[in-house]
Amino acid sequence: MRIVNLIWQTLSDRARRLQDETGSMALTFALTASALVFVVLGATQIAMTTSGKTRYQGAADTAVLAAITPSTANADMESVARATFMANLTPAERAAVTQLQITTETGRVRMARLTYKASQPAIFPAVSGGTNAVISGAAQARKADYRYVDVDLWLDGSGSMGVAADEAGRDALRALSRRDPAHRNCAFACHMPTALIDNNLYATSEQRAHANGIKLRHDIMKESVNILIDELNEAYPLGLRARFGVARMARGWERQMNFTADVQAAKNFVSTFRLAGTNNSQAASRLSPAITAGGNALSTGAGDGSQNNPEKFIIIVTDGMQFDWNSISPGPIAATACQAVRAKGYRVAVVQLRYVRLDGDSAFNTWVRPVYDQITPALQNCASAGYYFHANNPDEVRTAFRQLAATLEESLRLTE
Repeated sequence: MRIVNLIWQTLSDRARRLQDETGSMALTFALTASALVFVVLGATQIAMTTSGKTRYQGAADTAVLAAITPSTANADMESVARATFMANLTPAERAAVTQLQITTETGRVRMARLTYKASQPAIFPAVSGGTNAVISGAAQARKADYRYVDVDLWLDGSGSMGVAADEAGRDALRALSRRDPAHRNCAFACHMPTALIDNNLYATSEQRAHANGIKLRHDIMKESVNILIDELNEAYPLGLRARFGVARMARGWERQMNFTADVQAAKNFVSTFRLAGTNNSQAASRLSPAITAGGNALSTGAGDGSQNNPEKFIIIVTDGMQFDWNSISPGPIAATACQAVRAKGYRVAVVQLRYVRLDGDSAFNTWVRPVYDQITPALQNCASAGYYFHANNPDEVRTAFRQLAATLEESLRLTE
């Protein structure tokens, strides 16, 4: 009997343990299932809230962009933003908007900012912790008007721009011309016809220089002007829209290239810029009368930077020495010529290419040397404040034009 009782007790204990284990599994399953339900409901609520946020944000982005478009008048910016925002929502979403604030700025920089708040009914209040899910956000758009500028390049095309760009070139030209029957040991180039050098025939001493790899002052000028054009063109994404024109100053002033926004066309033209001629009359440098004539061709008005009324810059590139034998007093540019141009509202930049000394050359000794020290002060007086640049050698010329580009960009910088 005792054995039977033991067996029965053992079976009873096992039955109770099995019952306990089954109940625990059921409770665990119930708890796990409840958690999964809350996770699914929460994920659904989040997804629906995120979807709503996306729609509200898309409406806000569209609204501020509509406000700053050129077709929207300043006075209408706020109303356009509000109407556009609401038009991109469903009726239920519009009804859920509890706060909508729009601010705008006008002027050269136009800005619209929109902030919103909406109280969207919660699908599962118990999950979201309330009867409503709050959605909020902001959008902003700003646009700077393009700044338009006309850059008028007045390039010295007189014979002295055919002088070598540095002392090494000067000395090389003298050596190359030692057998020239007309201009023995001459350091000038370009404005003098030549005949013979080492059994080679050259029409001009410019050809002689180029055939021997010698850079002349006007070669460096053309390279550097194209650096300026490139530098200003790099400011295009920042809102600067530049057009370029070219005029030549020699015996007179002559427009050679009308204004163009085609950067490559402008660079191509500058690359082919030629001096006025090879005889003494064509190569004369009458800078003061030339600047006066150029000024007389200008309209009055500085320009406000708009497309129809660009700001206007004149960039004079010269060695600063005028010379026409007995027809004009040799010397620097007259200050009055530049002042008359500035008085019309134009900013005048001057890049002085140093006049390499040609001591020993009869023309230099007679005409240039007595006034040599007057050239730089005269060009400084010609330029608008902060727009004078001086260069002593080809590398400094290139640097000067980069500095000029930076100065122009800074003066035209748009407020962002």
